[in-house]
Amino acid sequence: MEELLALISIGILIGLIVIYFLSEADRKQQNRSLDSKRKAISRLQDQRDKILQQLNEKSSEKTEVKTAAVTLIYKFAASQNNFTLKDIESATKQIQYHYSNNLDITSTFKMNFPEKELLNFEPRETLKLLTIINEGLHNAAIHSQANFIFSIASIEDGKLHLITHDNGIGYNRKEISDGNGIKAILKATYDLKGDLKLTSTIGNGTVVNAQIPISKI
Repeated sequence: MEELLALISIGILIGLIVIYFLSEADRKQQNRSLDSKRKAISRLQDQRDKILQQLNEKSSEKTEVKTAAVTLIYKFAASQNNFTLKDIESATKQIQYHYSNNLDITSTFKMNFPEKELLNFEPRETLKLLTIINEGLHNAAIHSQANFIFSIASIEDGKLHLITHDNGIGYNRKEISDGNGIKAILKATYDLKGDLKLTSTIGNGTVVNAQIPISKI
């Protein structure tokens, strides 16, 4: 009987020891998970702070209208830690509305974004995406004399396509060098490891297509 009780006691003790170590391992795992989350939040907050710092240090654009648009996208990108394509669509609508109401143009702005898309972007990525969109819209609004200016987002072949398309006068790229707007689009696209496809035909408008690999964002 005493031997049986001893074996039971040993079994209980071993069980308690196992439970303790399992609980300790679970606690450590939870702590690592919380620590990882805290670091991620801190990193994203750092991106937001740097975006606002860049905005404060940024020189004004050539016009008040363009300066206001740039301010809009910087503040939008610094407003939260994570963004979806729906957020990008919302910001694009704001940019279109801004140019439509503050530039002396007759162009009508249109847009087409996917209804359901689960892509997520960090603040720094969001700023670059909005820079591509903003510069494309500004160029089209100022130079194209278009009836319609389209902002289009699509997912094809593992890439996010951000397209600004106008049906305006177009231009000969061999005769006109890239301005600051196209250079800004190029830089933002390359920073996102993407490629820029720019086509323009006299009388048939211009298409600016930034292709961003989804695996890189």
